[in-house]
Amino acid sequence: MRKLTLCATICAVASSLAFGGTPTIDGTFDGESVWGSAVATNSNPGFSGAGATATALYVTDDSNYVYFGAQVSGLAGWMSFGFAIDARSGGSNSQDTWARQINFAFPSAGDFDAPEFVVRGNVNNSWTERHEWTGSSWTGFGTNINLSGDAAANASNGFVECRIAKSVLNMRSSKQGRVEFYLSGDQNAHGLFTSVPYDTPCTDWNPSTPQQLTNPASPVMLPVSLSSFAVE
Repeated sequence: MRKLTLCATICAVASSLAFGGTPTIDGTFDGESVWGSAVATNSNPGFSGAGATATALYVTDDSNYVYFGAQVSGLAGWMSFGFAIDARSGGSNSQDTWARQINFAFPSAGDFDAPEFVVRGNVNNSWTERHEWTGSSWTGFGTNINLSGDAAANASNGFVECRIAKSVLNMRSSKQGRVEFYLSGDQNAHGLFTSVPYDTPCTDWNPSTPQQLTNPASPVMLPVSLSSFAVE
């Protein structure tokens, strides 16, 4: 009876931690029953002029895709978003791929280095691109991944989400990665409005120097997996 009770308790815990399903990419948060718990949260306010704060970052997966989602209070249609993703070796710490006043500056640690992927889009849902570092440049400009159902954002719902095929990510063998969500504006002169995990946002509309993305959620399992349990 003790073993059965212990097993039931462990199974209940595992069930609460497991990822329950595949998110629907439509700009609506499907809940933690689908996404699992947030891999990072933030309560620090963003740039006061923009009035938006990124509050939670989610990562989950199914057999074919890894999914990334972010909740943002005060999200507006004129804003633009990004998911910077370190999935394997050989990325680039460089300026934001849409040339906002934001620099990628992920610290190196063990197998971790700079982002290899950036999903960059407009909140009004008209355009999102998936950029990939080739070793010398970023590619993926001019292809709208919204059209293939790979990204969506909704200002009314305050949620941004995207997916990347596992075959494209080609994760490092440890399956560990790092992710940071960030929000900016619709002009190249705009800086970092807010991020999750938190990095220092800009203090005016046209900052004289770029803000740095230095604080990715780490390590994030891509795909996320549960540890095994042993019952004696």
